[in-house]
Amino acid sequence: MSKVLILMSGGVDSTVLAHLAGDRLGGLLFIDYGQPAADQERRAVHQWAAPRGVEVIGLACDLSGVDDHMRTGVGSNGLRILPGRNLIFAAHAINVAKSRGWAEVWIGANAGDEPYPDCRPAWVSALDALSQADTGIRLVAPLVGMTKAEIIERAMGERIDLAQTWSCYQPTPTGAQCGTCHSCLEGADAPV
Repeated sequence: MSKVLILMSGGVDSTVLAHLAGDRLGGLLFIDYGQPAADQERRAVHQWAAPRGVEVIGLACDLSGVDDHMRTGVGSNGLRILPGRNLIFAAHAINVAKSRGWAEVWIGANAGDEPYPDCRPAWVSALDALSQADTGIRLVAPLVGMTKAEIIERAMGERIDLAQTWSCYQPTPTGAQCGTCHSCLEGADAPV
């Protein structure tokens, strides 16, 4: 059975992916790129992985522009587009999967991510073709056709504890989700 590496942030999308992978799940890749919510995201990834005995592969990765694009202030709404972020993440994930002998990398891009250039179906398809030509590793976005509401509905069907996921760009000084950034609002707008 071919194994899958999930690029996991601890959010609802990547947590649903980890559930969907089932027995094919080889491991989770968490990337700390200096994002404001790195500690909260890491905690959510490990909370999901630990009771299931799933390996978490941690990677520190310096990216240019994090301060300008991601640290816009607690509760700031709007998109936070960090150029090339998912391209860099996917390249690292493909490298890890290849080194482990795993066949696929799954990312949580979905229909709600359409404003982000590196989450669109055409981007996923192009990078998948490049990855397969270079490494033989498939890049897959199983949720790319699903809305956030559909993903949350799926999470509830899988009995995922949504309180243990983290989907906020920038936590408050107390470490709580801000409730007003684009990511928080997207989850709050989804009917449950």
